[in-house]
Amino acid sequence: MFSTISKAITQQNQLSSAEKTANSDDILTEILLCLPLKSLVTFRYVSKHWLSLISHPNFSLRLHLKPRPISGLILRSKSSPKNPKYDLINLNSDPFFAPFRSFSLPPSLVVLQSCNGLLLCGSPKWCNPTCNCYIINPITKKYTELPGAFRTARGSFRAILGINLAFDPSISSYYKVICVTALGGHCQIQVYSSKTGDWTPSSGKFWAKCGMTFKDGVFWNGAIHWISSERTSLYFNVNEEKLQEMPMPCIRDRSSERRFMYFGESRGHLHLIEIYSLRDVIFDVYEMERNYSGWVLKYHVDLSEVAIAFPEMVRSYIGLGNYYEKYSILCVVKEEKDEDSYMVIHVPKKAIRYNFKDRTFKKLHDFEPGFDDTIQHNCFSAFQYTESLAHV
Repeated sequence: MFSTISKAITQQNQLSSAEKTANSDDILTEILLCLPLKSLVTFRYVSKHWLSLISHPNFSLRLHLKPRPISGLILRSKSSPKNPKYDLINLNSDPFFAPFRSFSLPPSLVVLQSCNGLLLCGSPKWCNPTCNCYIINPITKKYTELPGAFRTARGSFRAILGINLAFDPSISSYYKVICVTALGGHCQIQVYSSKTGDWTPSSGKFWAKCGMTFKDGVFWNGAIHWISSERTSLYFNVNEEKLQEMPMPCIRDRSSERRFMYFGESRGHLHLIEIYSLRDVIFDVYEMERNYSGWVLKYHVDLSEVAIAFPEMVRSYIGLGNYYEKYSILCVVKEEKDEDSYMVIHVPKKAIRYNFKDRTFKKLHDFEPGFDDTIQHNCFSAFQYTESLAHV
């Protein structure tokens, strides 16, 4: 009898503890913060109370205090432009934790950019100012349409040179979209804020530098960065709305054209790779100093062994004895431990993971049959994806 009473009391205490935990927002929040993000997406539907906790901006800020690793790459096949298909490269060590099994968009939309879990999508003719753009969170399956195009006081449209997404969930739950427009030879930056829901022109007009491209900006250090084939380029501080110069690496060989193989961000670091010949398999990976004093050498890469293991990445010119390398760099991934950092290389029909420190490599992914033996992607068409619960 006493054992029965004791058991009943124990069960009642356990139930009481569970009820206290469920009713304590602080304790419940701490538990939820320890769960995988995919689980949080599901747990939003447990109750309205859980939904309010998980959807609260402060919860998202705490969830992203540390830089989240890149969980995958989204690549669009060029084989069917009217009905684009997407291929996903899982960068998680365990296939079970792939960010999602499949990804698709309506035929009228393509991915234009990604930034910390959000996707900027629009028409394949994104430079047409009458086309609409959308911000999408593929994990929560939520989206918002950005307001209309840019007209001048006379009613004509401004040409769009580039549109870029800026979002740092560790600082704010709001995002901004930076659009570079042109009219009459001058450029101007328009800024959309999800906080206000409006576009506003940034003060001042400017001339675009020779060799500048505004299409593939990279968000890092609170700013959108663009690259140029000249000695200097530009970056736009999003919060201060200031346009400033950024140095480019010294031109090594003036007799050859500078080619950018990679420009991107990972774990708070901005990286750049350039080559001067299509025959280069040896190159350097540069990293920008946070104070913009210049680019420093981060890694030295030699892909000779990769070319031996995957000979399809070496092609010969017809009728000539010269050869060129058939590959592109999709992503540079900075890990918590620098010895684990790597890059993803695209060779015909495959993606290869190459470790910077020990120079080991392995096949990471086989592309779908729709991908032919050409190099269809580079870093500007391979969109990094980081899981996020960000509200759009």
